[in-house]
Amino acid sequence: MAIDLAADDAPEKLGQLIRDSGVPEAVVHAASRQPGSGTLSDFIRSNVQSTANLLEALKPKAPLQIIYTSTLSVYHRPASLPVKETDAVDGTLPYGVTKRWAEQLIESLQEYSQVVILRLPSLYGVGQGDSFIDGLGKLALRDAPLELFSRGDLIRDALHVNDSIAAIAACLKRPLEKSFTVMNLGCGRPIRTNEYAQALIRALESKSEIVPIDRPASQFDLYAEIEEARQCIGFEPMTLEQSMKIYANELRT
Repeated sequence: MAIDLAADDAPEKLGQLIRDSGVPEAVVHAASRQPGSGTLSDFIRSNVQSTANLLEALKPKAPLQIIYTSTLSVYHRPASLPVKETDAVDGTLPYGVTKRWAEQLIESLQEYSQVVILRLPSLYGVGQGDSFIDGLGKLALRDAPLELFSRGDLIRDALHVNDSIAAIAACLKRPLEKSFTVMNLGCGRPIRTNEYAQALIRALESKSEIVPIDRPASQFDLYAEIEEARQCIGFEPMTLEQSMKIYANELRT
């Protein structure tokens, strides 16, 4: 059954689904408008209104657990790295701002359910075609040059989508002690875009050349501290070499 979570009739349809199927033990809320083009209204509809509609339907029959996939984009430019869950959340772009608003809505459900917010970095892998890694991958498959802004020195946090799925599965399998938990996910160390490009070229056995560009990147250096996720759910991301080998196999097929 397909339901447009942002539509006006979404709470009614979701409520009927719950009545027909029973109250779910857990809900994973990953619906979102991804970064890119779109007006603020577009992002509000997709990221905020959809969340509000979901909560309206869930509150009368709340699940034991709700997991929300948020983003590291909620953070303001950090004074130091890595960024921690206690650091300021003050994103300025529509995507980060509306994801933060959705987080605040989700927080209100902790009275009824165990709430887990996972702040994800950029993801790459099957179905993640908008990430910077996927952009490099398409070029490397053609042996085309890989141009890297900020001369490839920008620190980025990125995970293969399998790591994020493993974290969600761990949350479902290992009940947390607190009614409300926020956890960063990420690669766990500072990795520059040049290192990502080199690992991708090796994994694909590509003939692409890396071309450092002096033009500054639009992003700022960012990677997350993931100790909370390690302690709470045993999260341990794959190494860059491991994840790139998996990704390279995906690209080839």
